[in-house]
This record gives sequence, structure tokens and C-alpha cells, in this order.
Amino acid sequence: MAKMAPRAEAPPARFDARLRMSLRAVVVTGGTLVLVALAFAGAEAALSVAAGAGLAAGNLWLLARIVTALLPDDGPGAEAQSRAGWALVAVLKMFGLLALAWLLMRHGIVSPLPMLVGFGALPIGIAIGSLVSDRSPPPKTDGD
Repeated sequence: MAKMAPRAEAPPARFDARLRMSLRAVVVTGGTLVLVALAFAGAEAALSVAAGAGLAAGNLWLLARIVTALLPDDGPGAEAQSRAGWALVAVLKMFGLLALAWLLMRHGIVSPLPMLVGFGALPIGIAIGSLVSDRSPPPKTDGD
């Protein structure tokens, strides 16, 4: 009988369940705000709300990607992280977000107030996502 190679474990999920739920809630909240804007304020306002909601969802997704990529899984690696590096990443991400929002408004693609309404999808979606996400502790492994 031939020996079978051991099965490789599935790679861990990129984001945990709570973060995935928050991302979904931000997107759904943004879509809802776009539909409300379309119904009550017209297509131009809906486009601006969609741009704000898209920036909000993209901001959360990018922040989650940066954090998962930069945070090591082990304790010694986490202690070796540079606080200056984190500060630089945070400043660059924030600068990029503000620059993109400014460019959209500067060139008249979006209106500021409806775009701000779209940005509201971020705190609303995070709140909804954290309320409805699974709060059970992760399963214990044999080594615990």
C-alpha cells in the first residue's frame, strides 16, 4: 500500500469573521444610502453618496489588509515592530484618502455633502457588523 502524503492545512482566512461582517455591513449600508439618495435627491447626489460609501469601504478594507500584513503572528515578531513604520503607514493611507476625496470634489465629480453622507456608511456599518457578528470565542486547539 502506498504511503499518502499528509494533508496540508487550509490557509487561514485573511480576515476574521467579525471584520468580514463589518465590511459587508459597510457595503450594504452604503448601498442603502445610495438608494435613499437616488429616491429623494436624484442621480447626481446618489453618485456622490456612492463615491463616499466606496471610499469608506475601501478605506476599511485597505486598513484591514495593512494590519493583517504587518502584524506578525508570534510575540517576538510583534515586539520587534517599529512604531515609526506604523505611523508612516497611517499617515500615507490618510493622505491618500484625503487626496482622493479632494480630487473628486475639486474636479466636480461629486458634491461634498452627499459624499459625506456616503462616508457615514463606515461608522454605521462597523456598528451593525459588530452587533450581528459571531461573538463566540475561537475553538481551542490541542495545544491550549
